[in-house]
Amino acid sequence: MATTLIDRVDRWLVANRPDYHACLQPGVTDATLDAFESRFVLRLPEAFRAFYKWRNGQAPSCYDSLQDNRMFSPLEEVAASKEILDGMIGSDFDDPRWWRRGWVPFLANGGGDHLCLDMEAEDDSIPGQVVAFWHDWEDRTIEFPNFEAWLRQLADTMEAGTLEVV
Repeated sequence: MATTLIDRVDRWLVANRPDYHACLQPGVTDATLDAFESRFVLRLPEAFRAFYKWRNGQAPSCYDSLQDNRMFSPLEEVAASKEILDGMIGSDFDDPRWWRRGWVPFLANGGGDHLCLDMEAEDDSIPGQVVAFWHDWEDRTIEFPNFEAWLRQLADTMEAGTLEVV
């Protein structure tokens, strides 16, 4: 199902945002995704893996957003952001609800805010859900029940002409 959704996103970008589509980087390999999982001791959902095998985020020279005001982060940027944020866990100013080790930040606005895949089940969270992380606001809104639901909404809003890009 994820590949069908990714095909829909790809077709829409080619037809409606060809300049943005051109700035997307080639996808990563299974080995690269396996190394990411091993590095952070987590298992990514198949839909997320398929998305990054399709494209590895956007080129560093591209500042256009994929959705809302968020850019599609390359996996190496995901890893760097995650490493920094994971490193803040346990610091003097850290609130345990501020950042969780199981979060994987895949969309970013360039100002420290991310849309994250939540790979931990804590409190009332469900593994695999998609959470909004705002670096200077304590609310951690659950945006989607899983990555595939986010991907479906992305494809649906593109095709309906309601995609918001800031």
